[in-house]
Amino acid sequence: MSGFAKRQNVAAVFDKVKRPAYRMAPVDGMAARPRVFARVVFGSLLVGAGLAVGVGIAEIALRAFGVGGRATDLRGLHEVHPERPWLYGMRPGAEVVAGGVRYGTNAEGFRDRPHARPKPRGTFRVVVLGDSIAFGYGVPVERAFPQLIEQALAGSSPPIDVVNLAVSGYNPYTEAALLADVGLSYEPDLVLVEFCINDLNDPTLHFDASTFTALANLPDEAFPPPRRAAPRPALSPADGLCERLRTCTVARDLLFPRALDGSVVAGTLAPHEEPSDGEIAWLRARYGEMAQAAASAGARVAIVVFPWATQMDPRTSGHLEERLVGLGRDAGWPVIDLLPAFRAATARGEGPLFVDLWHPTPLGHRVAADAVLSALRRARLLPPAPSTHERP
Repeated sequence: MSGFAKRQNVAAVFDKVKRPAYRMAPVDGMAARPRVFARVVFGSLLVGAGLAVGVGIAEIALRAFGVGGRATDLRGLHEVHPERPWLYGMRPGAEVVAGGVRYGTNAEGFRDRPHARPKPRGTFRVVVLGDSIAFGYGVPVERAFPQLIEQALAGSSPPIDVVNLAVSGYNPYTEAALLADVGLSYEPDLVLVEFCINDLNDPTLHFDASTFTALANLPDEAFPPPRRAAPRPALSPADGLCERLRTCTVARDLLFPRALDGSVVAGTLAPHEEPSDGEIAWLRARYGEMAQAAASAGARVAIVVFPWATQMDPRTSGHLEERLVGLGRDAGWPVIDLLPAFRAATARGEGPLFVDLWHPTPLGHRVAADAVLSALRRARLLPPAPSTHERP
């Protein structure tokens, strides 16, 4: 047999030997595929479960230790609560540093020290509602007028406790809702409601600037008449879920920092000096809700009207304040007009009294605290003063 024929025979033998193995390979591969698929599915489930457990642990830790993210503007404090009548609030234990001022919240989500609930026996408690003015925008927390009032009343008998529940961007609608839902749990004896003229602006501008989320399905009662805003789109399910998860909001704010639209800010600051009869009626309705809620807890309500910077010129109008004082007189609520105290301080050469158009400086807050205390004493809305300790 020639060498060529031998090589052919050897090749044929090897071909017969290899062919069955070659033919069986696809069968073995098909049998292995379910096992590989099962491993992939099982591994994916393990990874998913691990991620879920990790996110859950992170969420619990963030809430337990009060971590809400650190930001460079006040929106880092806020979170949306579409399930609550007050729409949004501040994250418990959050911290923001903006313009060299530290803004931190307590475990209840307010810029204040912790306050016991239920109220300590024998304590007279004042609850303060309002927006960024009462919140203390631009000043250290201890220099905001609610805290200055509490400092001035230290040592009183009975003890007087002042709880600051102000939230930036609120208007009388959200203030009334917060009082009924949360504020009454502090068992107030007196409720002070801070008013600023931009309370009569489109509230969606304030809400959006504070939360950077378009709040959906706002009731007509949230708007001073006439309702000027178009219907707002609802949050997507994904956005709604993210707003509820601290881990998601912290990650979102770190990875995708958000810029604030200057037109939104301008809209929140637009003057509105001559309210209509409809707007005054709206204020009466919202303050009436607060007065009724306070009365149900045995408390009274007083409205504190803050001026704005351009009103320091004595030639400007005080017509708004006059209308609000008349409104309070008719409805039975004391209205504390701070314009005379601010103008008197300006005339004495004290200043500056304002950080910007609306927000007082520490000196402005002190002027406000002194005037509010004097007015409350005159109206006998506080327990009698023991002796001195009158001035913050």
